[in-house]
Amino acid sequence: MNLLLVNLHKFVGYSGGIEHVLSRMAQAMKDRGYDVSVAMADEREGSPFYPVPEGVDFYNIFHMDGMAPVHTGAADKILREATRLFSKEGARNRNYKILRKAEKGMERVLELAKPDVIVSFREPTGRLLLEGLHTDIPVISMLHNDPDEIFLHSPLAEKKALERSAAIQVLMPSFIQKAEKYLDYGHFVYIPNAVNVPKVHSSAGEEKNHHLITNVGRVTGRTKRQHLLVEAFSLVASDFPDWEVNIWGDIYDKAYVAALKKLIHSRHLEERVHLKGTTRDMASVWKDTDIFAFPSHHEGFPLALSEAMAVGIPAVGYRSCSSVNELIRDGENGFLVEEGPEPFSRALRTLMEDRELRGRLGEGARESMKPFYPDAVWDSWDRLIRKTIDKGL
Repeated sequence: MNLLLVNLHKFVGYSGGIEHVLSRMAQAMKDRGYDVSVAMADEREGSPFYPVPEGVDFYNIFHMDGMAPVHTGAADKILREATRLFSKEGARNRNYKILRKAEKGMERVLELAKPDVIVSFREPTGRLLLEGLHTDIPVISMLHNDPDEIFLHSPLAEKKALERSAAIQVLMPSFIQKAEKYLDYGHFVYIPNAVNVPKVHSSAGEEKNHHLITNVGRVTGRTKRQHLLVEAFSLVASDFPDWEVNIWGDIYDKAYVAALKKLIHSRHLEERVHLKGTTRDMASVWKDTDIFAFPSHHEGFPLALSEAMAVGIPAVGYRSCSSVNELIRDGENGFLVEEGPEPFSRALRTLMEDRELRGRLGEGARESMKPFYPDAVWDSWDRLIRKTIDKGL
């Protein structure tokens, strides 16, 4: 059976969570006997940050063999960003028009890959397949975020296109009811992300001379809000001189990164709070982490949080954050707090001053992630894909 995974988004040097899921799904489905192909879209030429497994065909629809490269043009991007100031929906429509410039490349991928089923990783990708190309190949659409965040500013045409999906996957059971507010659709399927479990054990409950609070995620203010962690840590830093904060993640949001550095400087934390960039060696990161701090505004199914918890690290997050408020169980595997730096700071203090509590909550975190181990999740995907193919026959 031929399976095509499509994520029409930049990928060269880009370490997004969706791209991580795609890489792992490609390997898992290949291991289960599928002939897997991957299609992505980047004006730059190069390899994805997360590798495409050996034996999986990879296509960049902006650079297809035998076809002229597709260049979107600066004017298109400037117009899109200008539109975004007044209408997020309008900006998404303009972004879709940019994507359609590579429509011929996507058609060529379908000819070469001959998929029996397609898995779409983003809403504009599904729109291109189901509206732009009108393909009759069954498409499973993935929703990688809280539906309220995805669809609040989604164009009507995008939503109507997704309603033609053979199935729509959501990351949390509660997301089905949310999605039903926006889509006239009856084939939602709950499958969470697979939690990668590095072969390391957290030292969160051990006696040490040096301790680390870790955050992992794109360094950006709209979603991840690392500034709240800096503000919270500044309230307790003087009482815990042997503690530091490491912030790992892509720093492409230059304006926010500059503001974050300014905040760190203003709190005199240059030697205590570190922007570490990206890494492929997450096992080393988790091994030294005592607390995972995750002040996100919204999430779909956060890979970094779930991975940290799976190796036994207690976590702190906001009660208002979707998905986080279902993965963290307050007082059992971490702490959920109300909005603002002060409540976050109080939770950090509680964990920082109690080694035994860190160890106990860390063990609770490890146990709570077992339902999301890879075999169970990829088996669910295998069943969904086979069911979709059988229905198509």
